[in-house]
Amino acid sequence: MHKLYSVIMAGGRGERFWPLSTSTLPKPFIPLLGSTTLIQDTAARIEPLTPPERTLISIGAGHYDIARRQLPRIPEENFILEPVGRDTSACLGLCALHLERRDPDAVMLALPADHYVGDGAAYLRTIETGMEGLHTTTGIVFGIRPTRPETGYGYILARRSQDGGAVWPVETFVEKPDAPTAARYLADGGYFWNSGMFLWPNRTLLELFRRHMPETSAILDRLRPLIGRGDASDEVRALFETLPRISIDFGIVEKTPGLGLVPVTFPWDDIGSWAALDRALEADAAGNVVLGRHTAVDSTGCVVYAQSATVATLGVSDLVVVEAYGKVLVCSKAKAAELKKLVAALAPEEG
Repeated sequence: MHKLYSVIMAGGRGERFWPLSTSTLPKPFIPLLGSTTLIQDTAARIEPLTPPERTLISIGAGHYDIARRQLPRIPEENFILEPVGRDTSACLGLCALHLERRDPDAVMLALPADHYVGDGAAYLRTIETGMEGLHTTTGIVFGIRPTRPETGYGYILARRSQDGGAVWPVETFVEKPDAPTAARYLADGGYFWNSGMFLWPNRTLLELFRRHMPETSAILDRLRPLIGRGDASDEVRALFETLPRISIDFGIVEKTPGLGLVPVTFPWDDIGSWAALDRALEADAAGNVVLGRHTAVDSTGCVVYAQSATVATLGVSDLVVVEAYGKVLVCSKAKAAELKKLVAALAPEEG
């Protein structure tokens, strides 16, 4: 029987949540939506389907200690350390080698560590639907029905199957659109946001690497005998550094025929910027989303995060105001997704 394993991907830097998130404390490891961190939420959410012993955590090598502290029930051997950042194709390729060694019949569920999910029960049902769909597809992608003409996501075109089944055949992937095109996709009804969640038999993924990313596959073949060897870290790093920096979406998913899409039935957000908290958290009567101490007069539609001080706003609207670690960010919500530009301008002071 095929066993489901989840791979929680937490290798990013999360620069769009500066000053709270930094290179040493990236977004998955901070409590953005409540008292627990995003990666803790993700691991707890999937636990009914993949208990700790079947949950792998893919992280940057420098984040091992904090990951172990936050996820004490995950076995030590399930923390897969990326020596350097090489995007999600390298991340999942390395994890596929670990799963291959552990269970030749493993099914991999790839999950970003830092998403918001508003209905845990519906989330589990959606993944179970995807597992059923593996009988008739190469793999499964999970599509989000658009709620707005979003230009920051890639889209997937899928049409309901003729038999009325829950898995829709994927027709094509499209890049991030301009605003008029996004509006057309929204009206069409057949376009979905790409959630970044993928499901496939592990051996299928390794075959797809051979077919679509032969250079990466050749490096994975050289890495294979080093997996599980405690004395091979230098060799692993040297090989891992030669992997091309490319996402699994571009490298494999968009090139693979026969994929099925399961429409997501739960509230979802990728929490891609401070402004996204508007969609994931409840606002007050003035439309402000507040974490921490905030005094407001004639202030509407703001996102406020106060770590240790009181933030006061007067006569402002649609701002992001963040106080953390002795630093303050003030920006318009409309520009919040561009925060990487500011972090780059602050370098090398910030990471």
